[in-house]
Amino acid sequence: MKMFSPPISKQQFSRMFMNQKKIIFLLMLFGFLIEFLYTVILATSTIRQFAESYFKLMPPMIKQMMGFMGENIMGSQFIAFGYTHPAILFMLSFVSISIASRYITGEIEGRSIELLAIRLIPRERLVVSTYGFILTILFMIFVSMISGSLIGREIMGIPEDIQPVLLIKIIAVGLLFFAAISALVTFISTLHSERGSAMAWSIGIILFLFVFDALVRLWPKVSFLKPYSLFNWYQPVNIATGKYAFFIGVPLLTLIAVVFLSWAVYHFKRRDL
Repeated sequence: MKMFSPPISKQQFSRMFMNQKKIIFLLMLFGFLIEFLYTVILATSTIRQFAESYFKLMPPMIKQMMGFMGENIMGSQFIAFGYTHPAILFMLSFVSISIASRYITGEIEGRSIELLAIRLIPRERLVVSTYGFILTILFMIFVSMISGSLIGREIMGIPEDIQPVLLIKIIAVGLLFFAAISALVTFISTLHSERGSAMAWSIGIILFLFVFDALVRLWPKVSFLKPYSLFNWYQPVNIATGKYAFFIGVPLLTLIAVVFLSWAVYHFKRRDL
């Protein structure tokens, strides 16, 4: 009788954590400081007035793309934008891309994948362990980000603008969105034998998806394509204003994550190493 084999290798997971622990700490610190800074700006009247004036001067199409419409910007909208700032999107996307390419494609390129030939680690466990490690890092970064918002909320005394329930919704959708992104880049990493090639393809596809989302938001003639944009389903500002369609976004992101992760496992088990 075959014994149950856990989908995640503790040894592989531990090795990845020991290799990346310094980077993980720096990313968590960066996420914390970004969201804490947004809270300080919200609580400081002069800086907030300057930020609001800056947003009001933007062209209507840019404001629409960012989700800031109307004359008055609510505090919750301002805080929510901090979770979709380009620096945050870049950081979280690069976490997925770098880890997947390093511990899947990089293992093949470095020939350490030869361990699989003597069945020390089943192939599917390498993929699932790497994917699970990416999600763990993303969760830790999101926790540090919400900690920055909540600690800033208490220090600056602005509880009415930052509701914990809103932050939990943003983080839940954010984790699901980047779970889908991570599954996509994990699948891409299983297709290549060179780390540079895997990273180039992953970065190129993520940039294409980002540009496509910007295009359908800025160009009215193609705005009907907005539901087909992946980035459309990670919109913290829409969550803050109650415009996010959870009944579509949550199942869609879950489906994308499951399909690409399953495809990655299926392909990696059968590919020539």
